Amino acid sequence: MVIKNAQYEKDPRPVEEDCGCYTCRNFSRAYLRHLFMAGEMLAPRLNTMHNLFYYTRLMHEMREAIGQGRFEEFRKRFHADRSEPDAIAAL
Repeated sequence: MVIKNAQYEKDPRPVEEDCGCYTCRNFSRAYLRHLFMAGEMLAPRLNTMHNLFYYTRLMHEMREAIGQGRFEEFRKRFHADRSEPDAIAAL
């Protein structure tokens, strides 16, 4: 997701719909875009909070899949989910 894109100017949704991070629970894409465009230091802080949460969750899911012997299934699903047009990547 490139938060500076105009498509997010009035977008009330969080960065990632099912994310439980502080950023996604409290701020919209529109507000994050506003902060970024205004050069506010809060923008990179909130983006970093989301990214750290995202990667921590991803690593947890990967470890679980490895432990259960289903990493290949996880890998295929991971790539399929992110190849969809509306898939959200980390900021």
